[in-house]
Amino acid sequence: MGRSSTAIAYLDGPRLLRAISVGVRHIFQRRDHLNRINVFPVPDGDTGTNMAFTFKTILDSASRAPHARFDDMMAHIASAALDGARGNSGAIMAQYFQGFSEAVAGSTVLTAESLARATQAGSMAAWKAMSTPVAGTLPTVLEDFSAEIVQRVASGMHDLHELLRLGLKRAQDSLANTPNQLAVLRQAGVVDAGGQGFVDLLEGMWTYVEKGAVDEVMVDLPQAGHPASPPQAAHGHRYCTECVIAGSALDREAIMHALEKLDCSSLVVAGGRDRVRVHIHVDHPADVFLAGEAFGSVTQQKADDMHRQLGLMNQAGRVAIVTDSGADIPPAEIERLGIHVVPVRLSFGEREYLDGVSLGAAEFYALLAQSEHAPLTSQPPAQDFARIYSLLTSHGYAVISVALSARLSGTIAAAIQAAGRQQPGTVRVLDSFSASAGQGLLAIVAAEAAQRGCSAEEVAAMVYEAVPRTRVVAVAHDLGFAVKGGRVPRLLKRLTDLLHINPVLTANPAGKLRLGGFHLGRGARPEALARTAMRKMKKGQMVRVLIAHCDNAAGANELRRHILRGHGEIHSCHVTEAGPAIGVHLGPGGLVVGVTPQPDILL
Repeated sequence: MGRSSTAIAYLDGPRLLRAISVGVRHIFQRRDHLNRINVFPVPDGDTGTNMAFTFKTILDSASRAPHARFDDMMAHIASAALDGARGNSGAIMAQYFQGFSEAVAGSTVLTAESLARATQAGSMAAWKAMSTPVAGTLPTVLEDFSAEIVQRVASGMHDLHELLRLGLKRAQDSLANTPNQLAVLRQAGVVDAGGQGFVDLLEGMWTYVEKGAVDEVMVDLPQAGHPASPPQAAHGHRYCTECVIAGSALDREAIMHALEKLDCSSLVVAGGRDRVRVHIHVDHPADVFLAGEAFGSVTQQKADDMHRQLGLMNQAGRVAIVTDSGADIPPAEIERLGIHVVPVRLSFGEREYLDGVSLGAAEFYALLAQSEHAPLTSQPPAQDFARIYSLLTSHGYAVISVALSARLSGTIAAAIQAAGRQQPGTVRVLDSFSASAGQGLLAIVAAEAAQRGCSAEEVAAMVYEAVPRTRVVAVAHDLGFAVKGGRVPRLLKRLTDLLHINPVLTANPAGKLRLGGFHLGRGARPEALARTAMRKMKKGQMVRVLIAHCDNAAGANELRRHILRGHGEIHSCHVTEAGPAIGVHLGPGGLVVGVTPQPDILL
């Protein structure tokens, strides 16, 4: 067989990195399309975002530590894929790279023969990563791509250039056939989104092989339209849950068998002997994290609400509201207004939890009462914000992110860092200069304005105007928890106990908690707190009130009754449970009141 002038005999590490970088850029350009055709395993519209995130992590990591040897580069890529994998397709690709990398161990360069072995090993690993393999999905395309390479090499072909061309053609044909293998794709009139993402990667790499550089041809690749039939709401599990299990001599199959015992779907377990990434759909993410702890240390926990993602298809307005769980908002209001909440993280000892996802309020206060040491709360990592920002912007939404006061937490810094990864102007991060019920009220006002059809600029202006007019007051039932957490000196507790008084905390205009006075008597007294809160309300002014309680529903409802009786112009007065961000300091029995004037435009 003759050799063409563009024949390629081998790939080394630098060549691979350049080719993958072009492929990743192509996936980014196709991200929105991949989201639109995402109907399996659930139509949550995030396959493009997840694959882009996965490959961006791979590319960033490989670029920082380039390797000359092909096997070293592939080992680095496989490790980065495991760290950065997101979603079903991302986890499957991570396992593909794991199998590929193991097959080329000891290879300085990639030849036709080692490519055949590696693609075959990768595709087999991808199938084994799935608890319930389904034909017509990403592993099918991976397998058909491999089959073409293996067949051509067996017939004597050694030109990597020609092998890639023929392998790409086979992958494209395999992708086109996925609707014939999977009824849900055929009904929606689309191909498999994960398979499309792999073909997009190959097409980008082929552009580099053919042209030797990135150029305009990549932005001219055809873009398909929306699915012929819009995806319907899924009736399956609610949370797309992921984590990494780290340990020694991990048994990936044993981990899969343990997780299969849960009420779950879409289970993918990828990785090797020292680290395993789990992707699974469940209704109770905490069960996944607990099961993982039987095998090793559980890190990188996350749980995305797929029901909320499906709601993007029908969400009113073109502005989406994001906040962190430092904002205490009634669950019914979160659902009604489509507010997206990024969970704060907290840990009791060595165990980490996601606020409101893997640890509910009742469980939190039970642990708080039992623990000798105060739990540690930590800001969500920037990637938690980046994931939801990317999903929203890829669906055409402008994002307003209402953040916990910068004077109280570094959460806003993570949000700003994540916003910087998006197109300029698509995400605005606003400092609430508040916390708990105050931050929650600002997020609610923003979400109602967004539903009314206000632009991002108008929503932001409304929040900016409301910030200095929003007030928060809070009392603990027992200052001992604040002392345990280091927020209150032990001497102050002794003094207040001696004088039979209870400090009142409030947020000043700069967003920092300060002492706002004292109530006579010990403990959280609803009537006294109501009087304090009502002094923040102007007579004749319509106000919104939000009460958050720390495992003290009776006290919160009594507080609500006092406020409703004492101020006639109440737009709304919701009661909700306070999360760990404030609860860790107030302790069980604590009460918080947020007050903000009702914006005229929302009357």
